[in-house]
Amino acid sequence: MLKIEILPAGHGDCIWIEYGNPDTPWRMLLDGGATGTYRRSLLPKLDALRKKEREFELLVVTHIDGDHISGILELLEDKDIGFRAKDIWFNGYRHLPDEAPSTLGPVQGERLTDFLVKPNVSWNAAFDGRAVVIPQKGDLPRKKLDGGLVLTLLSPTLDRLAGLKPKWEDEVVKAGLDPNTPRPQEVESSDGFDLLDTSLPDVEELSSQFFSEDDSEANGSSIALMLEYEDRRVLLAGDAHPSVLKDGVDRMGCGEKVTLTACKLPHHGSKANINRQLLETLDCKTYLFSTNGAYFKHPDREAVARVIKWGGANPQLAFNYRSRFNTLWESKPLREEYDYTVSFPKVGSEGTVLKFD
Repeated sequence: MLKIEILPAGHGDCIWIEYGNPDTPWRMLLDGGATGTYRRSLLPKLDALRKKEREFELLVVTHIDGDHISGILELLEDKDIGFRAKDIWFNGYRHLPDEAPSTLGPVQGERLTDFLVKPNVSWNAAFDGRAVVIPQKGDLPRKKLDGGLVLTLLSPTLDRLAGLKPKWEDEVVKAGLDPNTPRPQEVESSDGFDLLDTSLPDVEELSSQFFSEDDSEANGSSIALMLEYEDRRVLLAGDAHPSVLKDGVDRMGCGEKVTLTACKLPHHGSKANINRQLLETLDCKTYLFSTNGAYFKHPDREAVARVIKWGGANPQLAFNYRSRFNTLWESKPLREEYDYTVSFPKVGSEGTVLKFD
């Protein structure tokens, strides 16, 4: 059994993974979503587990953006829930190139690092305490968890990780890691109430628009993973840059397309993180979008159009929220013309679950 749940995490990511025997599964958690995700989505699921079931095989914090890390901070600071992880993958300031191992983050009181340096916490143990990073040449790092789940690292590269170093302090403050800086609250952006264009999107025009790749240093440092369990393979792309993902997939597939069960698209469906070159390296049927559209109005129309145009035959678009930014893709004329399907959470619920027996 493999179960991947894209939890309602606001405009961020929070992915709960179970595998193995459905009665006694192993578990992995990837990111914690934006502020409020922990109380709304994670805590109820943890509360439903017995105390002894709250030890996870792995916790991955892909990068320091607030919409991925805020819920993790709330989780780790909850002393009552009893959450534990056998290993935590996260690239801290000490893992950026040219820093001594004893160096902590430049922002006073950096809360996540403070937690990870405790003696009883396993931090990047699978990488011997070093950075979670792919080598320039050779085999991609491939790690097997108890229970048989295999993770292949596709991002970040060393140069992307180095690019974050001069921006680290600004990024951790934006993510709310400085205790003197209030964390951003989960609210709709002030321009989020603009009237939307309700006309049907022009897929041909949108998909062919000029592509400009994401240049965010924080996103470039994002951990991206290929998850494999039995005969299933899922790409968990974080917010990684598409050129890095494509190169990783090419290395994994030795130049051939890589067959996927599903792909959690990078950066919530941003037009700067999804392009034709990446999509054409994949043989995939189900594309997962994790966002409620707050702040950045994701998914971008250009990104969705590219998935429809170059995401393979009869792709399925799976959204973990129904929002005014994605319902237009439910249009029957569009679905019939481009032969794709759309799925949304059931009325009264949020989140997307993929389960394979």
